[in-house]
Amino acid sequence: MPAHTNALAHESSPYLLQHAHNPVDWLPWGREAFDRARRENKPIFLSIGYSTCYWCHVMERQCFENEEIADLMNKSFICIKVDREERPEVDDIYMMAVQMMTQRGGWPMSLFLTPPGTSGEGDPGLKPFWAGTYIPPEPRYGMMGFPQLLGAIHDAWTSQHDQVTQQADRVADAVHEQLAGRDLSGPIGLATVKQSVSQLMRRHDAELGGFGPAPKFPQASFLNLLNAWIGHLDDPPARDALLLTLDRMARGGLFDQVAGGFHRYSTDEKWLVPHFEKMLYDNGQLVEAYTRTLRIPNNPHADEFKRIIRATCDYALREMTDETGAFWSAQDAEVDAREGGNYVWTPDEVRKAIPDAKLAQLALELYGLDQGPNFRDPHHEDAQPVNVLFMPEPPEVFAAKHGMTLDQLADVQKQVNGLLYAVRAKRKQPMTDDKVLVSWNGLMIAGLALAGHELHEPRYLDAGRRAAEAIVEHMTTPDGWLYRTMRHGSAKTDAVLEDYAFFIHGLIALHRALPGDTRCLDHAKTLVTAVLERFAIVGGGYYDTLDGRGDLFVRTRSVYDGAVPTGASVMVHNMIDLYEITHERIWLDRAGADLRSVGGALRERGAEMACWQTAVLRLLEIEPSLGEEIDPAADQRVSPVTLSFAPGTVQLESGKTLDIELRIARGYHITAEGDGDKGLAGLTFDLRNIPGVSVEVSYPDPVEKKYPFADAPLKVYEGVVKVRLTLKGSVKAGVETGLSKAELVMRYQVCTESSCLEAREYVVPVVWQQ
Repeated sequence: MPAHTNALAHESSPYLLQHAHNPVDWLPWGREAFDRARRENKPIFLSIGYSTCYWCHVMERQCFENEEIADLMNKSFICIKVDREERPEVDDIYMMAVQMMTQRGGWPMSLFLTPPGTSGEGDPGLKPFWAGTYIPPEPRYGMMGFPQLLGAIHDAWTSQHDQVTQQADRVADAVHEQLAGRDLSGPIGLATVKQSVSQLMRRHDAELGGFGPAPKFPQASFLNLLNAWIGHLDDPPARDALLLTLDRMARGGLFDQVAGGFHRYSTDEKWLVPHFEKMLYDNGQLVEAYTRTLRIPNNPHADEFKRIIRATCDYALREMTDETGAFWSAQDAEVDAREGGNYVWTPDEVRKAIPDAKLAQLALELYGLDQGPNFRDPHHEDAQPVNVLFMPEPPEVFAAKHGMTLDQLADVQKQVNGLLYAVRAKRKQPMTDDKVLVSWNGLMIAGLALAGHELHEPRYLDAGRRAAEAIVEHMTTPDGWLYRTMRHGSAKTDAVLEDYAFFIHGLIALHRALPGDTRCLDHAKTLVTAVLERFAIVGGGYYDTLDGRGDLFVRTRSVYDGAVPTGASVMVHNMIDLYEITHERIWLDRAGADLRSVGGALRERGAEMACWQTAVLRLLEIEPSLGEEIDPAADQRVSPVTLSFAPGTVQLESGKTLDIELRIARGYHITAEGDGDKGLAGLTFDLRNIPGVSVEVSYPDPVEKKYPFADAPLKVYEGVVKVRLTLKGSVKAGVETGLSKAELVMRYQVCTESSCLEAREYVVPVVWQQ
C-alpha cells in the first residue's frame, strides 16, 4: 500500500495519477479546491504540467515527494494540480501570467493564486500574484529554494495582504488585456503573407535547415506556409528551404529511424539529438506537411518523404492506437529517469542485434554509429556515451557508395529496422499517456487521410475513419457537443475551440479522401454550426472557451500559432474548405470576416501567425478582391511603436551613423534603456552576425513616471524619440560567416498605464559595406 494517497487518485489523467501518492494534499482544478481555499483563506499553489514533461518529473521527485516540503505546502496552501493537455484554457491563462512576470515560460508552471473571496464575497479569485516554472528544492541556478519560497509567500500573504491583492489584480488585468482585450482587426492583403515568408527566409538555416538556432522545433505551420507560398508563386529559395528542412529533419535523430515517428524537438542545430518525447500532435501535423510536399513538381526527396510518411503512420497505428480506434496522446522522453533510454544504441548492441556481420556493418554506417558516440544523458554524470541513430548521408549517396539501388537500400533498411526493433521492444519502454484528446486526434486523422489518399494506402484511410467514428461514438455528449478527453472508454470535460476546429479539419480531410461518403462532411457542418453558436465572436473571430466559465477570470481569444495552430486559424481553413467543397458563399464570407478580425495582428506578428497567413493566401487566391494592398510599415495599427524607415534592407559601413525616429502612440510608453532590471525589457539596439562590428547607441533622456503596475518609478519614453546609432569596428578580411544574415535588432517593451505587452524585437536586414 502507498504511504500517501490524495484526491488525484480519483482522476483519469495519467499526469494527475502520477502525483496521486505524493505526500502533498493535491486537489484537481475545480469547485472543491476553490471552496476550500475560500473557507480557509489560503492562497492556492497551482502546478501545471503534463505526463511526458521531463522537468515536471524532476520537480516531483525533488519537491513533491519530499515529506518536509509537502508539510509546508499542506499547512499554508491549497495545492492544485492541472494536466495542461486536459485543460488547455487554464494553461493558456497562467502561461501568459508566467511570461509576463518572468519574461520566459515552460513546464512545470508554478503559481500562487488568490483564493475566491479575497476582495469580497463576489470576488472569484484565482488571480496570480507570483509565477515561475521549475523550482529546485534548495537554492541553485540563481533561484530561491522551494521551501524558502513557500515561507516567503506565506509571510507576504499574512503580513502584506493588501499589496499581494493589488499585485494579483494588476497581473489579472494585464493577462485579460493580452488574451481578450485588444482590438486586433484590420484589412488583409498579400503583403503580410510575403512579409511572413521573408521573415522565415531570414531565419532559415541554409546549411542545416530549420528556422532559427538550437533548439530546433518541427514547426509544421511554418512548413505549410512555405509550401502554400511556392504553390502560389515560383520561389526557388523558399522551395529549397522547405525541402532542405524536411530532409534534414527526416535524416536526423529527431526522427525515430528504427520505428518511425518524430520526437518533440532537436536540442542541437543539426537535428541530431532530440528531446525524446513523442507527441501525437507533432506526428499528425508532420504527416500532413510531408504529404503536401509530394505535390511539388520534381521533388527530389519524394521517395524519401514517402518512406517517412509511411513509417510515421505505421508508428501511430502500431504504438498509439486505443482499443476504440482513437489515438493516444504522447510517449515519455525517459525510461528510469534516463533521457532516451529506449532509443539509443552502442555499436556492440547493434552487432548483437544483427547476427549477419555484413548487414551489421552496413547498419553501423547507415545510422552513423561508425562516427563515434554522439549523446550522453546530461542529467546523469555516470551515463555512458551512446548513439542516437541518424542518417549522415542522403539515401542516394549511401546507396551509390555501396553499389545499391534505392530500392535495394530500402530493403536493407527494412531488414535492419526489423531486427533492431525486435531487440528494442524487449527493453523497458517509455510511459505512454493513453488519454485520448479530440483536438490531437483531429490532426492525426487529417494526416492519415491525406497520406492514405496520396499514397493509395487504404489502411491509413481506414484508421482515420475508425478514429473519427470513435470520437463520434464515445466523445459526443447527449446533446451533440464534444467532450475533450477520454481514457479507458470514459469521456469527460467540455471540449474547447481547438477540439472542434481540429476534428472538423480531420473530418473534411476524410471527406476529400473519400468523396463518395458524405457522412464526414455532414458531421463537419454540424460541428461548424456548434462552433458558430458557442465560440464565435460577432463580426469575426472566436473565443477559445465556452461562455460562463466561473473558474476562468478571462475568456481567452488566442491568435498566435505555436506548436499547434490556434483553433481560430484552423477554423478559417475549415471555412475555406467548406466553400471549396460546397461553393456556398456563407463560408467564404465568414473566413474573410475572421481574417479581418486579426488583420492588425497579422501585420504586427507575421510568421508567428503562419497558419493564419496561409489562410490569407488561400482566400485571396479564390477571390483577390477580398484583400487590400497595405504597407505594414505605414499602418499605425501595426504596433503602438513605429519607426521612421520602412522594414527593408539597410546599408551600413564602419563609422556610419544611423538616425532612427520612434513614434510612440498616445497612451503607450516604452521602458528606457538601462531600466530593464525591474522585470521589463529596456530599449536596446544590437547587430547580429557581423563579427568585429559593434553599435554605439546615443539615447535621449527619458522621463520618470510612476505606474500602478510597478512598485518604483520607471524611466520611459513617450511620443517621438530620436536615437542615433554609430557603427564601430570592421569585419576582418576574409570573414564572411553570417554576413548574409546580418541584422539590426531593436528590442523594446510597450506598456500602458495599467499593463505591459510582451517584449518584442524589430528586425531589419543589413547589407555591410566594407
